[in-house]
Amino acid sequence: MELRQLKYFVEVARLGSFSMASKALFITQSTISQQIQKLEEELGVELLSRDTRHVVLSDYGEQFYPCAVQVLEEARAGVERIRDVNALKIGTLSIGATYSFGPLLKRTVQDFYKQFPNIRLNLIITSKEELRQKLLDRELDLLLTYKSPLGDDRIESHLLFQSRLCLIGRIDELKGVGKEVSVRDLARFPLALPSRGLQARDTLEDVLFAQNVNLDIRLEINSVRTLLDLVANTPLVTILSEESIQQVQGFEAVPIAHPDGRMDGCYHYLKGAYHKMAAQKFIELLKENNSFNQAFSTVL
Repeated sequence: MELRQLKYFVEVARLGSFSMASKALFITQSTISQQIQKLEEELGVELLSRDTRHVVLSDYGEQFYPCAVQVLEEARAGVERIRDVNALKIGTLSIGATYSFGPLLKRTVQDFYKQFPNIRLNLIITSKEELRQKLLDRELDLLLTYKSPLGDDRIESHLLFQSRLCLIGRIDELKGVGKEVSVRDLARFPLALPSRGLQARDTLEDVLFAQNVNLDIRLEINSVRTLLDLVANTPLVTILSEESIQQVQGFEAVPIAHPDGRMDGCYHYLKGAYHKMAAQKFIELLKENNSFNQAFSTVL
């Protein structure tokens, strides 16, 4: 059974004439007749009752006609939805991001919504391990993390921007610190740190490995946004990526002088999976919002 056979049948039944249907469809009458006959042979019943002057629906045709009309309407609707998806007028996009990456998304989400208001955006912020599994289970279209690939050959990873782990605080609190701060000098500051398991904290642990440094930790919290609010209103300073304060006024970021202090932003797809156009547009916007320190589509 083919859509064109249904189309020919519906048009003949609607007009009650093979010749009129032929003119309406710009197809020869013999072609229409042959295709409807094939349809009837496949179904094993006569759909149309014919005589020299009239064409009417048989009992079988009366039952089949509304079904054929519905199939054609759904096919047309499907084509329209494909066109809407192509124009990003409809669809969904599920994005996962780690806690440390979350603050970078605000501006991009706002820009994406302005450009594509009919795309439903599902944003999940949780741990890297949980997000990795969600990506493998196809619950996410796109995953955003700091630091490095996810260590799984089923996932393809790309560099989004280059960044560094920094000592971050109010401008007056970090006045005179210099262009970089040593690992040993971190002990001089009262610190509010991201909790263990967040990517900035994991990177800090890499930096501190084998270093005999005792940090003055006053507070730990698993919300980067709340952490920055606390630093903005207390003498405490924190340690995060320099991108964490990209859209926040009144902060200073001083890079930590250590080779393990890289905090590169990355995006990840499930290898071999279909990449939605909406995901590609979101990445383009994210790159534009981080264009001051950007690395384009480098495979890790």
